[in-house]
Amino acid sequence: MRWRGGALFALVVYSALSLIYFGPSKPSQFWEEYRGLGADPTIHMWAMSWWPYALAHHLNPLLTPTIFAPGGYNLARAVSLPAPSLVIYPITRLFGPVVAYNLLCILCPIAAALSAFVLCRHICQKFGPALFGGYIFGFSQYVLSQIGAHLFLLFIFPVPLAVYLVLLRIEDKLTRTSFIAAFSAVMIFEFLCSTELFATCTLFGLVMLALALVLLAEDRGRIIKLSIELSVAYTLMIILLSPYLYQVLVDGVPQVLNPPEAYSNDALALLVPTPVLLGGSRFAWLSWQFRDVWTEMAGYMGPGLWLVIALFARKHRASKSCSLLLWSLVIIGVASLGPKLHIAGRTGIYLPWLIVAKLPLINLALPGRFGMYLFLVAGVILAIYLGDGELATWRGGLMAAAALIFMMPDLAFIRAETTTVHIPGFFRSGEYKRYIGRGDIVLILPDTITSTSQVLLWQAQTGFYFRNATGFYLPPEDYQRWPITASFVDAHRIPDFVEQLDAFLAAHQVKAIIVDASAPKGWPAMLSAAGLIPIATGGIFFYKVPASVLASFAHTNAHQMAEKEAAISFGALVYAASQYVARGLPLGKLDPAETYRLRLLTALQSDSPPPEESNWWENLWLGSWGGLIGVGISGHYEDLQFLVNEYGSEAAKILFPYPHELGKHPRVTEGQLLFLFTQKGIRQAARRTAPSLPSRRAFSLRTRGSAGPSA
Repeated sequence: MRWRGGALFALVVYSALSLIYFGPSKPSQFWEEYRGLGADPTIHMWAMSWWPYALAHHLNPLLTPTIFAPGGYNLARAVSLPAPSLVIYPITRLFGPVVAYNLLCILCPIAAALSAFVLCRHICQKFGPALFGGYIFGFSQYVLSQIGAHLFLLFIFPVPLAVYLVLLRIEDKLTRTSFIAAFSAVMIFEFLCSTELFATCTLFGLVMLALALVLLAEDRGRIIKLSIELSVAYTLMIILLSPYLYQVLVDGVPQVLNPPEAYSNDALALLVPTPVLLGGSRFAWLSWQFRDVWTEMAGYMGPGLWLVIALFARKHRASKSCSLLLWSLVIIGVASLGPKLHIAGRTGIYLPWLIVAKLPLINLALPGRFGMYLFLVAGVILAIYLGDGELATWRGGLMAAAALIFMMPDLAFIRAETTTVHIPGFFRSGEYKRYIGRGDIVLILPDTITSTSQVLLWQAQTGFYFRNATGFYLPPEDYQRWPITASFVDAHRIPDFVEQLDAFLAAHQVKAIIVDASAPKGWPAMLSAAGLIPIATGGIFFYKVPASVLASFAHTNAHQMAEKEAAISFGALVYAASQYVARGLPLGKLDPAETYRLRLLTALQSDSPPPEESNWWENLWLGSWGGLIGVGISGHYEDLQFLVNEYGSEAAKILFPYPHELGKHPRVTEGQLLFLFTQKGIRQAARRTAPSLPSRRAFSLRTRGSAGPSA
């Protein structure tokens, strides 16, 4: 009862702190605003609504047809929060996803601190030290940073619980069956919260087991026995999670989205506080020099906690179990620096993580986030040191205060990281039912990260009444290959804009286009020029797509339209370069902006002219190359291969993917295709094109329902 009373008191303390740190200043903010910035929070809110909806309607929750329609999206390769979505469902059902999301932002730090408290209390057998140790983990710089966008990274409470279960098993306080069942349940829950946390927890668990085998020779038998039982637990987990794992791997091993080198702790991040910490804004001039945004870095523990760690190391240097803690601190700290050392943003030597980062799946983890494990180990060390019976109470209190004062959050900064909910009256009032049929596919513009972060919420608000032709900011390959999707972001015209738009609408059977009236960009004018008539209502512009448009491109696909756009764009560059050379102008000044200024790119008139002094213009490249003329375009090789057939005989060299020479069967499917021409070669290549019709591939694809395009 005494232990339970202590845990209850710790729960009250952590709950009060979490409400102060992350709670709203007034109740109405619970549904009017949500914590965090960018698109990630609403992706999480969307997922929290999707999982209960899918299960209630007997749909496969891992394959949603509601985004990137009609093809749908594989959520197993995204962050979809299946376990939290089901746990929080009663709140989502009663009050909506915004309230549920805000509540989870308050509950996650509480759960993390309480689970670390349980672990620390078991180790040090003292309430006060365990309370401080739990705080170090639950309200660390890692939590303060990730709560600004990444809810899925806040479900860290299973990590201390897993360690706690391991200790209970080593001490024979759990039977083999109970341990395997409990450990599997905790880690399965972690997997269904964040596959990244599950993977890194598993990796560092293996490292700790290896360290224990080396350092704790007298317990080697128990450790080997534990390792066997853990293997059984993981086998059981693989069997139970096999449907999810199948969906993860069905399209192949996921590609690395964010390079670990760019998302690693800067060495100074271990010593310099970031703006989420009290006083961290004074060092903003330094933290903004880090190679990546400081929000992905976690390792600052402050001089007070570092002093405790140093005193702990000196006092317990002869203890093998304490050496295990210290070595784990070093290993995690070095791993968090990533594959290369960075100091104030400057690259240094290679580090051991370079080897690990080449392993499949684990290479998706971002090293800067490993700081979470640093704070767990540091919290345990603090609890052990403060729980030492030889340490005077006043001295322990002073050391705890010194450790915590440097880790206090900057509440003004954290409270400013909120976003106001924006749901137009069209969706809030139910007016959408007058204009959209249930299950209709809708294209909502503009498709920026900011708008995506609201559109997903609109869909969840309607109970998935409509399907969305777009979706997350990590779209499927087929969606990215449509040239028109680049226009969806900033409303700039691409070649043959109207035909490209109509083809996309028809191929995706889009029944309506909705433009957010609060941020319309150039879409009203562009859609009107395309012959679409708007209806202004409920804070949006509504455009019904004519049935004739949907029939005109019935059999068109992304590959055909990408070929057409590449033919026009690449052909225009070739023609412009040949005209530039014919005028005898200096090759050193050849770039898209110069040819645009000379009116040599008339086939590529755009609302966004090429940037000055750059060889790049969107996905195009033009410039001199060691005396040769380089003309390049980026995209999928299947969509660009016809350019090799048309222009390859005139090129001195062809590179794909740049900087590699093109082989017969490129292993990489996407990249930059760069042609290098002599002056004679560029003139010959230009004969295949003309300003009005750059390539024989520039045919009309308006098929009126025929089987395909005609040349």
